Amino acid sequence: MTTQPGQTSGHEARSAKTRSQLIEAAIEVIGAVGYEGASTRMLAKTASTTLSAIPYHFGGKKELYLAAADIIADNVGSRFEQVISVLDDDDSVPDKAVRLEQALTSILNIILDDAQPHAWTSFVARCTYDNDEAFAIIHKRAIAPLIERLIRTAAEISGRNPDDEALRLRINAMVTAIVSFRFLRGIMLRGMAWTEIKAGSIVQIEDMVRDLCRSNFLSIHRNQ
Repeated sequence: MTTQPGQTSGHEARSAKTRSQLIEAAIEVIGAVGYEGASTRMLAKTASTTLSAIPYHFGGKKELYLAAADIIADNVGSRFEQVISVLDDDDSVPDKAVRLEQALTSILNIILDDAQPHAWTSFVARCTYDNDEAFAIIHKRAIAPLIERLIRTAAEISGRNPDDEALRLRINAMVTAIVSFRFLRGIMLRGMAWTEIKAGSIVQIEDMVRDLCRSNFLSIHRNQ
């Protein structure tokens, strides 16, 4: 039987499935034991495939690791594009300072959303801590475009140069603090004696982000 244009052969479908399983396994295993602790045998077993599938599909463990980072970068990047669209929305929200607040609270809600498996959080936490090639992919494709857009908005509001190191540091610090609600949520839960971050608690955290935006921390208010 001849495969028609646009159709996928059985071999191609099986190959794509194996590749996907290996990427999922890499995220799960590396998130649990780290890159160095993840043997190719462990990765293949978790993916329910053969050891030879890793070099066949990716070339080696490192390439598989970076392919997993690619998948996460694409997913996070697409979600952060929603935030950038808020910053670009001149028509519905003319006030740039308000748009900046909305963007930062949108990031908070994305971070607190459990749309992805826990393994994704562990994977990103490990490569972020190591600041390695995998994190470089995620940062360049998902995080950096968002931060640069936030900095540009803050600069436009304040009249400061986007290259102003103090301004850049503060935006990066705010994003880091917001992201920590996912990676370091145990500090908040235990400190507040919460079992989970509920909707009412999220509203309080959103108000805290807005208060920070309106304070002198960013120094974005126009000079009178």
